[in-house]
Amino acid sequence: MTTVLRGLLRAAPRSEVLPVLREALSDGAISDPRRDHLRCWGYRLDPPHGWPSPLHTAQAVVALDRAARVLGENAGARAAREDGVRWLLTCPEASHDTCADLRNLHEEVRRPRTDDPSRHEVLSVRHFTASWVARALLSPGAVEIARADGLEEQWRVRLDGAVAAVWAGQTDGVWFWGRGDSTELRRPMWMTYQGLSTLRAHAVWMYQPGD
Repeated sequence: MTTVLRGLLRAAPRSEVLPVLREALSDGAISDPRRDHLRCWGYRLDPPHGWPSPLHTAQAVVALDRAARVLGENAGARAAREDGVRWLLTCPEASHDTCADLRNLHEEVRRPRTDDPSRHEVLSVRHFTASWVARALLSPGAVEIARADGLEEQWRVRLDGAVAAVWAGQTDGVWFWGRGDSTELRRPMWMTYQGLSTLRAHAVWMYQPGD
């Protein structure tokens, strides 16, 4: 959902589908009693949603923030997006460069085959979680919320931790996907792209003449 929403916002910002996707995404947020009942996102938009997911929450925040810049924002979407940012800022762990909120994820998505709907194909999807959390915290809306709520220190600590985790994933400018159960050490191009994009965005944010 977030991938389609972000893509359409760039490719077809006047598409009539965009408000529908935005509402479906914001309506899919869930309340997390472990973090002050702030809303976040799980692995699914429909029940069962699964456990609260830092990755999917960060992806939703990025998508909703971009949608707000292009489409404007209603009260429901704004409340869900702001809760998602606050949820990311309430990570309970002391070390924010190695915390569980930054753990990379590997998902398998099953979908019906177009040539034979009675059969399914399995898509393997890997997520560079730290890069998504950093991008969410660098979104204009997240910065505004941190300032308005007096949470700038928490924001900086968690952003610095996410960026440090992104940096730690590379060697000589190339990012590596961990071995896991395999003996193969992967060097996916998309991961290097995301790592470089995140570091660039952070560097641009840090360079503020006159501050």
